[in-house]
Amino acid sequence: MRASIIAFLCITSGMSLLGCTTSEDNPKYPVKGTVTYAGEPIEVGTIVFDPVNGEGPSAMGGIENGNIQAEVTAGEKIVRVSAVRTLERKDQYGEPITESYIPDKYNGTSKLHQTVTRDGANDFVIELEK
Repeated sequence: MRASIIAFLCITSGMSLLGCTTSEDNPKYPVKGTVTYAGEPIEVGTIVFDPVNGEGPSAMGGIENGNIQAEVTAGEKIVRVSAVRTLERKDQYGEPITESYIPDKYNGTSKLHQTVTRDGANDFVIELEK
């Protein structure tokens, strides 16, 4: 189970690094908060903040026990959430099978927006419904 979750997080982390920059022109600000799905905290997952206008870097943070932490540039962002859970079934090698359970409307086709500010708390409460 842990290996599948770690592999998922490594893949999504690597993909998000493709758009990262280290420019001093794009300072990052701490973002924290909580994220739930169907009223329950997301145990382990990722959260991505993409610029709404498509300009500037994307940022990714982790979700652990419903708590999010990330470093994000200021501006209006599209928020994408992903997470996997372990099923009771096992694959042909006896390893637990995992599935992504967050609907695409909160990931690939997300319409969730948050504004990250230079001087604000940037403490978000994100409640995802089934």
